[in-house]
Amino acid sequence: MEDTIPYIKTNHSLIITCVNNAAECYLEKSLLLHQPIGSVFNANFDVSNSIKTIYQGKVISFSKHKINSGFCFVFNISDDEVDEQLDFLNSAIENSCIGVWGFNIDTKKVYLSDIARDFLGLTQSQNVSWRKLLSFVHKEDRPQFPIFFENHINLGAPLQFDFKLSQNNDEKWLALKGSLCNRIKDKWINGTIQDCTIEKLAILSLNDANESKQLAIEAGKIGTWRSTKKNNEWLWNWDSQANNIFKMTPQDIGNINKWIERLHPADKDRVLKALEHSLMTGAEFREHYRGILNNNELIYVFAQGRVGTDQTGKHCRIDGVCIDQTETLTAQKALKELNTQLESRVIERTKELHKTLEKAEHANKIKSEFLSMISHELRTPLNGIVGSLDLLSHISLGSESRELVTTASTSANHLISILNDILDLNKIEAGKLELETVSFDISKLLNEVISTFSASAKEKGIQLKVYEHYPELRMLKGDENRFRQILLNILGNAIKFTNAAHIQHKEITIYTSILFLNAYQAEVKVQISDTGIGMTKETLSRLFTPFTQAEKSTTRKFGGTGLGLSICGKLIDLMGGQILVESKLHIGSQFTIKAPFWMEVADKMLVDKDKLSLLHLDTPSENSNYLHTLIDNHFETTHCEDIDRFNSATRHTAHSVILASDLSTLIQICAKLEHNPCPLILVEPSIRHEASIALSQFAIHANQPVTLSNLKKLLKDLAQDELTLENLDLDLDLDNLDIEVTDPLEANPPSEKASNTVINTTNDVLLVEDNPLNQKLLKSQLARLGVNCDVANNGEEGLYCWRNGHYKLILTDCHMPEIDGYEMTRLIRTEEAAAEREPIPIIAVSGAVMKGEKALCTSIGMSDFLSKPVKLCDIKQIMERWYE
Repeated sequence: MEDTIPYIKTNHSLIITCVNNAAECYLEKSLLLHQPIGSVFNANFDVSNSIKTIYQGKVISFSKHKINSGFCFVFNISDDEVDEQLDFLNSAIENSCIGVWGFNIDTKKVYLSDIARDFLGLTQSQNVSWRKLLSFVHKEDRPQFPIFFENHINLGAPLQFDFKLSQNNDEKWLALKGSLCNRIKDKWINGTIQDCTIEKLAILSLNDANESKQLAIEAGKIGTWRSTKKNNEWLWNWDSQANNIFKMTPQDIGNINKWIERLHPADKDRVLKALEHSLMTGAEFREHYRGILNNNELIYVFAQGRVGTDQTGKHCRIDGVCIDQTETLTAQKALKELNTQLESRVIERTKELHKTLEKAEHANKIKSEFLSMISHELRTPLNGIVGSLDLLSHISLGSESRELVTTASTSANHLISILNDILDLNKIEAGKLELETVSFDISKLLNEVISTFSASAKEKGIQLKVYEHYPELRMLKGDENRFRQILLNILGNAIKFTNAAHIQHKEITIYTSILFLNAYQAEVKVQISDTGIGMTKETLSRLFTPFTQAEKSTTRKFGGTGLGLSICGKLIDLMGGQILVESKLHIGSQFTIKAPFWMEVADKMLVDKDKLSLLHLDTPSENSNYLHTLIDNHFETTHCEDIDRFNSATRHTAHSVILASDLSTLIQICAKLEHNPCPLILVEPSIRHEASIALSQFAIHANQPVTLSNLKKLLKDLAQDELTLENLDLDLDLDNLDIEVTDPLEANPPSEKASNTVINTTNDVLLVEDNPLNQKLLKSQLARLGVNCDVANNGEEGLYCWRNGHYKLILTDCHMPEIDGYEMTRLIRTEEAAAEREPIPIIAVSGAVMKGEKALCTSIGMSDFLSKPVKLCDIKQIMERWYE
């Protein structure tokens, strides 16, 4: 390229790399090198091959050429005033956001300025045809283009209209103007295009508002009227709606006298004076009046108007509305008469309802008192039955005797379950059941539920599988006992209805997961699936109805009252959750329980994970995959593929686990084990028995069912060398238990006082109980725990013993003759306060479990509450808590 032509070279990124000698005559080379050319000349150099810009007061025109190393921009500098004016014009157009367009009628060529292209969403280099241009126009506005253009070309009509784009979901309007330009060679239509979206939407909104206003006026029977003052004379006018209200002809519009003729004689003077007053003073016109039509029909009208002023402040116009209120006032009059009649009927009905309510409240009170009484009366003998059977279970018995004790215990517990269901349902339906809020571990709760049924399921040949999925295990807050009750009921039903003789594959699967809703709440989801007898759609529809079972034969085959699922449904509703059921007859059922709980915000259970070595000997399966995930999520796991790595890893971890599915491989591996620490071996249930015999010196456990809580306990017990002790007896002298078996007919009747009334207070525990059987049972249970007690037959004797003894603990029944447990507690607390004595723990042992019983005991000063029937473990917990 000749060096006499000024040019600038750039790389592909438009960074200046060269300024030739000719260019240096006009530009300072040191200010240009290594700078972006667009920044130096304040122009866009990457969208066009011809660029014109102003630099240091001069117009520079560049032509862009591509070279191997980048681009070469040849330029010339012009001081031509025309160019400056053109630049000024272009700048003005750009700053005004006005696009320029041109259309060649002959060649159909389209020209669009940069701004016009921006309006249409086109790039600067993108070619566009007239057909392509029309495709950007909304289909509703597209037909008007040929009409306007043909009328302009052929008839000389103005070319000016608005149209809407259809490029995206945003509504955008453009205003197009143009005119025909006859050149020597060809014909062009040139014009401008502007964004008029704001103005167009405002006009459309205004039209819509006016249309809505007109529709509302017509629907509400509202007429408009006005009057203007001209040459000291008021000229009146009103719309057709106002004309129709007064039943006037179209010729009457604007004739004020025709309107005056229809005013009611009693209202005419008042209305006209008010109107005249408004026109003179500018006060608002506001009147209710009546009108009489030509057919003597009476109408009720409300009119309102406001006075306007001219530039000098003189009253020059009034605008107002009139509303036909005839239907409204007629209806109000009829309604008032009807209200008068209804009020008298309501008064009478209210009196009847008060009487009915009083009867219902009285009946409900009687029912509650009866249930409380029957609960107490049933639980008192049940306490003796269950407690005695519980004590017998701790004695060495023959297999036949133990089977009889187990049968009797099961029957007694079933009777208690039925009683609890009836009381729970009554409390729920009466709206008196309140949920508790306590912290609990969901995995521990699930483990307790599964442990309750594991023996029963094994005996019936039902395989239990459990899968827990917790991304992070957190302590939850809610009613743990009620949620446990729901899970126990549904899992119990699954076992009950899977234990049918014709079912070959008996399996129940429990999936549990936690979904964290936010930083404070989580949803627990428990899915219990079985391969039981299943249900029909008709059965599912009444599944949660009280006292209803799947079929009439269900009670005969499986037993039960039909209350369990009804109670579960009501409990889950109270908790804000839901129970979803899917079932197919002869295939099985699936219950999905979802319940929301609060989370312990400050507590994270997995702060530090225990280290664990894991040896894989199992083949991939659903069980092994689950255990791998469970262990990885909740332990710091070292995975080992062979015995040498495992022996090495166990020296540095607190726990070790072996997962095995093949017995022969397991035996070979165990021969090479270093037994410190001894690993927990989880095997398939099918080889668990053989593995326990072949490897009796190791801790063998089936890999299903295994919960996280169960796994942690197994590892903890193994670390303390306690895993092999499957049955830990209480640390008590069981052989010295004094239990007498008496014929019930020979026992003292309840009305007779017990023969062991305390005279000398020698022990530090006082039992206050009026029932001789319960006295004997509670004494035996305390003796089993190594505690002797004194016995009082009622509250009066109990008060005497307390005053004369030195007791550490009092166990008292609540309902007794003479002085009951409530009154005895009040008297003791009063005397303690007067003497400034340390309060003695007083434990209520009651058969009444209705709502408010525990709260009542606490309010009068009792320390804790035991519900009959009382088992040995219940007494043990109380003694550990209160007896020192």
